[in-house]
Amino acid sequence: MQEAEKRKLEEIRRQIDKIDDEIAKLLFKRIELAISAREAKKRLEKPISDAEREREVIGKWRKRAENLSMCVEMKVNERIKDICEEMFMQIGSEIVKYTLRIEEEWNMEEKKD
Repeated sequence: MQEAEKRKLEEIRRQIDKIDDEIAKLLFKRIELAISAREAKKRLEKPISDAEREREVIGKWRKRAENLSMCVEMKVNERIKDICEEMFMQIGSEIVKYTLRIEEEWNMEEKKD
């Protein structure tokens, strides 16, 4: 019985690793798209930083957290649901923060050239 549980745990961990690999690929793709958006902003002579868009991105992550809460409401207790919502909000904030850092770095590089 214990061997079966060990195999089950190993399979769960493999699935988690696979999902983590997919998340990493998607985050990289998002960075590529953010770079493309930056280039489009430059061509349109729009400011690189856009507070309205930043709020929109974070708001969408807030909505995703709300949707997640509705989906898992029956399966987890309130505290775990709150932690999941917090995680989603943190992800949205971090995405905005790091996207802005990438844009700032590029601005500094361009000014050097």
